[in-house]
Amino acid sequence: MKIRAHIWLLSFNLILLGVSWFMAFYAYARLPSRFPLWLNFFGQEPLLSEKAPFFFIYVLVQTSLFFVFLLAIHLKHRREKSRVTPPVQSLQKEIILLVSIFFQLIFIHIQRSLILLAHGIEKGIRPIYFYSVVGFILVLIPYYRMRLKALEKQ
Repeated sequence: MKIRAHIWLLSFNLILLGVSWFMAFYAYARLPSRFPLWLNFFGQEPLLSEKAPFFFIYVLVQTSLFFVFLLAIHLKHRREKSRVTPPVQSLQKEIILLVSIFFQLIFIHIQRSLILLAHGIEKGIRPIYFYSVVGFILVLIPYYRMRLKALEKQ
C-alpha cells in the first residue's frame, strides 16, 4: 500500500512534538533557579524569571498551534469536499503539515536557545538557522502553488 506524503508529514509533526515535550521536561529539572523566558531578538536584555512551570509556555503554544493546523486541515477538507479532487486535497494537507513542521522547528530552536542561554552556553538564537527556516518556507510557497495549479488543470 502506498503511504501518502501527508501521512509521513503528520508522523514527523508528532515526532517533533514529542521531542519538544521530552526536551522541556528533561531540561526543566536541570534549569538554574533563574532562567530566561524570552530571547534578545532585537538587542533587548533577556527576560529572566524564577524557575516555574511557566517555562512550558513555548511547548504548550507549539502543541496548540499543531492542533490549529490539524483543525485547518479538517475544516478545509469539509468545506471543499465536493469542489476539489482528492489529489488537490492531499496536496493541501501536505502544505499545511509542512508549514506546521517548520513552525515546530522554530519553536524547538527558541526553546533550545533558552535552555542553553540559561546555562550560559549560548547568547541567544542562531539567526542563520532561524532565517534559514523562514526562508525555506518562503521558497516552498511558489513550488506548492505551481503544483496546485498543475493538479487543478488536470
